[in-house]
Amino acid sequence: MRKLINQLISFKKINFPSNSYIFVILMWLVSRLVIIVAMQVVVPLMYTSPVHTYWQPPYPLGYAPNFVPKLSWELFSHWDGKWYRSIAVEGYNYANDGNQHSIAFYPLFPLISRGIMMFGLPFEVAGTVLNNCAFLGALLILYSWVKERHGTHVARWTTAVVAWCPFSLYGTVIYTEGLFLLLTTAALRAFDNRQYVWAAVCGALASATRATGITLLPTFLLVAWQEKKPLSAYIAGLCVPLGLISFSLYCAIAFKDPLAFVHIQKTWAQPSWWFILNDAISVGRDSLIKVVMVFGGGYMLWYFRHQLSKTAVVYGYCSLLLIIFSGALMSINRYAYGIVSLSWALGLVFSRHHRWGYLILIWFAILLYSYSFNFTIWNWVA
Repeated sequence: MRKLINQLISFKKINFPSNSYIFVILMWLVSRLVIIVAMQVVVPLMYTSPVHTYWQPPYPLGYAPNFVPKLSWELFSHWDGKWYRSIAVEGYNYANDGNQHSIAFYPLFPLISRGIMMFGLPFEVAGTVLNNCAFLGALLILYSWVKERHGTHVARWTTAVVAWCPFSLYGTVIYTEGLFLLLTTAALRAFDNRQYVWAAVCGALASATRATGITLLPTFLLVAWQEKKPLSAYIAGLCVPLGLISFSLYCAIAFKDPLAFVHIQKTWAQPSWWFILNDAISVGRDSLIKVVMVFGGGYMLWYFRHQLSKTAVVYGYCSLLLIIFSGALMSINRYAYGIVSLSWALGLVFSRHHRWGYLILIWFAILLYSYSFNFTIWNWVA
């Protein structure tokens, strides 16, 4: 395994042209195959009778106690995917009745999925294709951005981190990770390269994809002020909330509550930081990963603050602060993975410490397989 990763990282035995993106496509393809084998081959072979889980009523949306995993696109749509399917097929619903409703989920992903469905594809196919294509696009843009600043070596390590991180599972199943990474990475790179129209468009779309997309607003404004950028840079920043504002206007018109998507969040139970920190001290794996990703990620941003793009550093800190204080801590490790700046910083670490990089990528691959397996049988991953 280490020899394979070494060859993929170094390309010492393969003579591709310097401007080739074959490495990126290969990283994407091989890592996605690990997920597909776990979900579509191993799990259906192992479970020929109903899966026994710890879930009690009320069950997660779309879960059935007699669930038997069979090779199908449906396996990619568990958890949030069921909510996105509900939105794409039936539209939004909301009532202030203490129950969970689909208005909690931002509109861009189900809207694009709905558009793809117009070609005759079922939602499960449309959502999976959308997320995987967007994830590949995010890897290609990230590779190009990092290569512009650090060269091919660091760009390859950074790409490998994003592709093999176990939370990259959510760049294949029906979640918003792929689309969000694509839009935020494109917006940040465009802003860095003074392409402010693209930065504005991608930033507005990002804020219609996930709540943390709004952190592009303070990022653009702060960097524009620090680097004395032109007025167009400030305008790009002010365009970021347009996606969120549009969603809020829809909520006001449809449900008479412009903050319905905020108010509904209280119906999802969330752990506290006190619980997470205590559990991490007791070596609870999930809580420990949360603490390391959030606070370790913050340290890495500080350590590499002079090597990373200033835009990436400011965006990283703005995003970390938002997810720390948002109260939505159940999936904070997955949200941290969606902060592209943290993967860039870890790519810099691995590019200088190859042995650790290989070992951790192997560990990532094992966890990626494990997370894919558990996701398929309705075990909570992130």
